[in-house]
Amino acid sequence: MKGQYPALAAVPYTPGCASIPYRPAGFLKPDAEARRAAYYGMMSAIACEHGIPTGLFDAMIIQESRYNPAAISKMKAYGLAQLMPGTAAQLGINPYDPVQNLRGGARYLRTQLDTFGQVHLALAAYNAGPGRVKGGAVPRIRETQGYVATILDNWSRLRGYGAVQQRARFVPEPKGRTVAVSSF
Repeated sequence: MKGQYPALAAVPYTPGCASIPYRPAGFLKPDAEARRAAYYGMMSAIACEHGIPTGLFDAMIIQESRYNPAAISKMKAYGLAQLMPGTAAQLGINPYDPVQNLRGGARYLRTQLDTFGQVHLALAAYNAGPGRVKGGAVPRIRETQGYVATILDNWSRLRGYGAVQQRARFVPEPKGRTVAVSSF
């Protein structure tokens, strides 16, 4: 999936954070937006502690849990950052504590950013596991591809640029010759 993600994702990751004041996302349901408002300051501070862009971490938490600290996935991931039990144990955090859950999610995302160096690959590793991100490409897993595309779209929307116009999707590499035909 090289070259399939917007420029926002393909830029090499450079640690840093500029705290962004809270403003409504404009695309969440009222209950999710109320939870986001309640946790935004904490989320922003934790993102900055870990050198993660606030908007990226915000978009990821929106996708993971819609800011529901009691969210449980079908895979048994828990909390705001949807940490798997094994990941939470490895990080030494209590996934049921919202502060620890956000800190664990930020630390795990930062590890993926440092490992893969590009936002779209780090997000894929966060979702599917780092072992599935090979050869500089997002794995061919529909859920992971949608996850990455949605977070990048939402990050763009949160930055005020609107949704990314062309959603990322898997397109197989062409085999053989490519021919262009045009007519006037």
